[in-house]
Formats: sequence, structure tokens, C-alpha cells
Amino acid sequence: MLDKQLRKLRHQKKLTQQQVADCLHVSTSTYGLWEQGRNEPDIETLKKLADFFDVTIDYLVGRETTSSTQQKIIQETAETLKKLSENLEKFFPEE
Repeated sequence: MLDKQLRKLRHQKKLTQQQVADCLHVSTSTYGLWEQGRNEPDIETLKKLADFFDVTIDYLVGRETTSSTQQKIIQETAETLKKLSENLEKFFPEE
């Protein structure tokens, strides 16, 4: 699962493997092996990957289905809908 998530997140950011590897201070071949599922990063590097892609480690390894960014958007949307509903009640009170 990690390999697919890394590839998906990298593509979303429109980055090359080399660009991600450079940011993480690892070789391009090391990063490529992670995306191929032929090797896995250690826990410290997983933390760096999660921070770099702005997701949780659980999201990287497939234990969460939404990223932290998606969760924030969902929460903000829910708060906006609640405020909208409250404002509508002011203008159209129930009788």
C-alpha cells in the first residue's frame, strides 16, 4: 500500500522521484525502490514522508482513507454548512 500511496501523492504534487528524493536527502534509487514496493523506509523516514506530503503515517500505509488535507476540507465544509443552516433559520424561522 505504501508504494501506491507514495506514487499517488508524488503525482498529485507533480514531482519527479528525484525531486522527492532530494528533499528527503535519499538517493533517487532508494526512493524508487519504495515506490516499487521492493523496499520500505524506516520509521524516521516515514515521518519525513508524511510531513513532506502533509498526510499521516496511517494514510501512507493505508490505515486511513482520507488524508489530513481532505479531513480539513471535510471539517471546514461541515462548519460552513452549519453556519449556513443557522443563518437560514434566522431568515426563515420555523413556525
